[in-house]
Amino acid sequence: MHSLAKTTDYKIHRLSELLAIENGEAYFNSVVKVFKSQNKDVESFLKTKAVQATKLNTATTYLVYVERSAIKIDLVGYFSLAMKMLTLKKSSLSKSSIRIISRFGYYDDDSESYKVPAILIAQFGRNFSEESLSIPGTDLMAITLHQVQTILALLSGKTVFLESEKKQKLINFYIENGFTVLDNDVLSKNKKELIQLYKLL
Repeated sequence: MHSLAKTTDYKIHRLSELLAIENGEAYFNSVVKVFKSQNKDVESFLKTKAVQATKLNTATTYLVYVERSAIKIDLVGYFSLAMKMLTLKKSSLSKSSIRIISRFGYYDDDSESYKVPAILIAQFGRNFSEESLSIPGTDLMAITLHQVQTILALLSGKTVFLESEKKQKLINFYIENGFTVLDNDVLSKNKKELIQLYKLL
């Protein structure tokens, strides 16, 4: 894995656009063969589920890459986004956050929480393959949040969130990138305990 210094080298492509061209799916499958993640679920989603999720419109996947030549690209990372409702307990929010959130969601008296439409960063992964150039996690997150902000500007929203494994290194990374930990523990489909973090953009 070779490092890349300049974020201007990175390009982004929506998977749905790639699938729309002739032989796009076959090309995608050839590109992701060399993708290696430290998280098996992240790698498996890209290789076996991203195409189906795109066709079913349940998540939008974005490929982040570098052009090595006119015909060869180096996939350095990817992320997938989906629209979801997020529950934010009033007791965990600052007054300034409440002022922002109340403009886009509604307050539920029974649960004493706000329900807001938000963008979920459903997948977020760097390519750790020795054959690939590498992208710093902070750069990939900056690209992801820029795309989220572009979408939210069209939808009149402010909230993005993600669900992380309970690994302190991961949680610290998200906090360093401006996310706040929620006290909402959730279970993944394979019964892993996850913690939610959110950010207002």
